Amino acid sequence: MPIQMDQQPSAQADSGSPRDGLYRLGDWVVDVATRDIRRAGTVVRLEPKVMRVLEFLVGRRGQVVSRYDLESHVWSGMVVTDDAVTNTVIKLRKALGDKARDPRYIETIAKTGYRLIAAVEPLPGPETPATLPDPPTMPKDALASRYQPHADARDSTTLREHGQRATGDAVSEASLPPRRQLALLPILVLVAVLAAAWIGFHGWRTVPQPVAVGQGTVVAVLPFDNLSGDPEQDYFADGITQDLITDLSKLSGLQVVARNSVLAYRESIEPESVIGRELGARFVVRGSVQRSGERLRINVNLIDAVENRNRWGERYDRQLADIFRLQDEITAHVVSALQVELAPGEQQRLTRRYVTSIEAYDELLRGLDLLGRRASADNAEARAHFERAIELEPGFARAYAGLAMTHALHAIYGHGPQVAASLERAEAIAREGLAIDETLPQLHYAMGLVEMYRGDLAAAAAEVSRAIELRPSFADGYGLMAWILHFAGRPDEGLEAMRRAITLNPHVTALYRTVKAALHYELGELDQARSLLEESVEMNPDQLLTRVYLAAVYAATGQIESAQWQADEIRALDAGFRLDLAYGFPIRDPRYRARFLADLARAGLVAN
Repeated sequence: MPIQMDQQPSAQADSGSPRDGLYRLGDWVVDVATRDIRRAGTVVRLEPKVMRVLEFLVGRRGQVVSRYDLESHVWSGMVVTDDAVTNTVIKLRKALGDKARDPRYIETIAKTGYRLIAAVEPLPGPETPATLPDPPTMPKDALASRYQPHADARDSTTLREHGQRATGDAVSEASLPPRRQLALLPILVLVAVLAAAWIGFHGWRTVPQPVAVGQGTVVAVLPFDNLSGDPEQDYFADGITQDLITDLSKLSGLQVVARNSVLAYRESIEPESVIGRELGARFVVRGSVQRSGERLRINVNLIDAVENRNRWGERYDRQLADIFRLQDEITAHVVSALQVELAPGEQQRLTRRYVTSIEAYDELLRGLDLLGRRASADNAEARAHFERAIELEPGFARAYAGLAMTHALHAIYGHGPQVAASLERAEAIAREGLAIDETLPQLHYAMGLVEMYRGDLAAAAAEVSRAIELRPSFADGYGLMAWILHFAGRPDEGLEAMRRAITLNPHVTALYRTVKAALHYELGELDQARSLLEESVEMNPDQLLTRVYLAAVYAATGQIESAQWQADEIRALDAGFRLDLAYGFPIRDPRYRARFLADLARAGLVAN
């Protein structure tokens, strides 16, 4: 998909932004034309979206910029989640060497957005060696590996698990003479290989082991381009993508990268070999969707990312009414091209849709698009779309799954009596859906979430296990299983499940980091827990669960002032906050429960 912001007015046109795109920001010099920031011989090249965010903030220096403003101007015409904004800000902070807790450049305003606080000084003309030395020459491959998009999230996790710190401020090989850089390349490659090997882990019980690139069938389905010319149709192209991911995820012979990770490549112009390497995928599926009236045109290509060749491609030009048959056909062709052997029952599972209404399907896709944002307001709007889909198609099991999830999430967002009522409603809807289709993994996932929050961990584990059985590449299923195991007092197994989730969803979300951190905290591995939680708070400052665990970890490490600061932030985000162990934290291990409560008491979140 073309980058639509290229057609939008640049933030340079805003009041206070340097007209020539060259200015000093704190102790950095920013060159918009080359997307570089430079300081004392160090150069960092920013991704296009990161530079656009910086431009927008510079144009409004000293003003509070909401996430909505950033979405509207930087991601114009596109639907994005909060993670897209926060991940971009995190990358910008890393490049600048800034910290969210003690900011020098970008300040986070709770429940609102961000504010640029550094001094901005327009520069009169092009930079010269006298005022800003050019960076030393670096091999092209080294530059490519250093500035690959989406690497920050993985680097910050894997390096810190080795007890190292991923600074992201470009003070490493750029400051070395070219000859030393070349000498370091074999070492860097060896470190990268060892780090990749270390990320792998042994399966736990019935969980299959992940396979490395080139050793098995790992597939990444990239977001299909919307060629309709109408940005409002993005949800439809995303829905086609999600359906193909879901269908392929049901096959035991495949490992399919999760939707959250592939969405990060929506506008990427990187070759498939690079994307496949970053996602750990041997095969990459690219496609486009053009919807015009009652006509539908879909192009699909399957690329071997290792051999860098097209394995299969097809163009479909059909009536919109044929969408369901067409989706089955595309899935069958991809499976055939991959030479995947189907296990008993998988062929039937691939073609079971239980829907004939295009209008109902359209409502489902709109609801799923909103549900994926994981925000309270969007959750309510998503519910209306799922309810409309069920009105149009009463036997639409997937719509029941979506509707059940909106009520389960409402329980998570809520307090007091609302929680029990929402969980009861979620269970009732999920059971209606299961009566229609017991093999739908999303329904079992919703039931697992309900049972976990009620404290029936055995029932929750059984539901999630069934969901994973039906959809072996269900990253969020493994993530929820890790959360259940945390509460059940089995943190070692929980970490194994969490690693499996991250293998399938390598673009690690804030919630994944929080769950993994809670497991480390339970094991007494406080440094790992703190590092992950600090990253998670940076990614999603409004996530209360993360701040609760971070307050506990700070208290456990004697950082009482930091712990109390987190408690204050929690109350600022939610004045009615109260810790409800009956629903939110069904901890089974009495010693761990007592330690958790004692740490929270020191932070000021529960009474002594």
